[in-house]
Amino acid sequence: MSTTTPAHPHAAETQPTFRVTSASFAHPDTSSAERASLALNSDRLEKALARIRAAGVDAFVLATCLRVEVVNVGCDRANRRVLELLYEDQELPEPVIRFDRDVIQHLYRVAAGLDSPIIGEPEVLGQFRGALEMSQAHGAAGGMFEKLLQSAVRAGRAARRQLPQTGTGSLALVAADLAADAEEVAVFGAGAMARAATETLRRKENPPRVTVYARRPSAVGFDADDIRDMSEAPKALAAFPVVISATSSKRELFDGAALSEALAERSDRLLLVDLAMPPDFSPTGHTADLHYINLDDLADHARDKQASNEVETVLNGLAADMWAKLTNHDQVGPVISAILAEARQAVEEEVRRFSGKLHADDAQIAVLNQLAQTVAHRVLHRPLSYLSSDEQGARAAPVLAEVFGVAGAD
Repeated sequence: MSTTTPAHPHAAETQPTFRVTSASFAHPDTSSAERASLALNSDRLEKALARIRAAGVDAFVLATCLRVEVVNVGCDRANRRVLELLYEDQELPEPVIRFDRDVIQHLYRVAAGLDSPIIGEPEVLGQFRGALEMSQAHGAAGGMFEKLLQSAVRAGRAARRQLPQTGTGSLALVAADLAADAEEVAVFGAGAMARAATETLRRKENPPRVTVYARRPSAVGFDADDIRDMSEAPKALAAFPVVISATSSKRELFDGAALSEALAERSDRLLLVDLAMPPDFSPTGHTADLHYINLDDLADHARDKQASNEVETVLNGLAADMWAKLTNHDQVGPVISAILAEARQAVEEEVRRFSGKLHADDAQIAVLNQLAQTVAHRVLHRPLSYLSSDEQGARAAPVLAEVFGVAGAD
């Protein structure tokens, strides 16, 4: 594996702090063919996460048709190690590297669907949750890192309450719109994207006739005008004006020769929309008789730059708050611990002193101790909450340490 990344901006600092790094392989920076080479099925990803956990690194991997996000606790060196464990002996395209607060802001945008071709599309949040659950199941996401990832899911939900509703299978909806004028459409596949495209086409005011081709026709879980076996699909390439291909195949459906033979039988141009990742087709040399559209083309066609400024502001604020909490943890944690320890010691000393004067028994001493501890915690609650809340709390830590007469972090 070979890839280069910039040095972590905090690499030279000696002060301990929470660090997080991400490598993004996403449309449009990473092409469809490059993303296909990075595709990870569940078995391969599970084995890689086990290797990553064995190496002592916390990591999160989100793989969708338009992006692969690799996030880890630590600096760029840890990120390179995670990539090596994910893609052993594989040459990688150049990723977009982010650090610390930029990582959090990026994850919040991804979970909210703001980096999706259709702003707010719902699938990515579910994919994000699934990736988090897989990392948790393999022990690769815990502690503060787990809290960060969970906060991204919450941010995604919060953003969606302010974004327009979009349908399931967003890119499939775009594909269906492109095929709107056709009298008949063939759909290859029986998964979520194929279903979304088929149902959208059939809901149109003047719906085309939709024929679905599947490896197991009897298992197709949605309605179509006709359902046929995938072995008949080459005939569709020769006859239908539009084909939408959305299978989960890990290799091309047909080789170039089969596509060429089908196109040679046509008298008109075929619109072939490829929703699969890896792509179901890789046509070359057919510009005259084929209009081929892949996921990247659809994403470019669909992308809406007019995301809500209000949503952007909300996400930026949530990301800033989360980063403050993560970085404050190391700075204010020792001060909070020292203040609580000082309070416990003071309570114990005063309870012993007054219980002797009162000639209290053990049960009464326990009640006195509980009362004093409760009062101390109530008095300390507000300043300790302030300490752990945001950047102002971190700045106040040395002052409060001096006020309370305790020693914080060196």
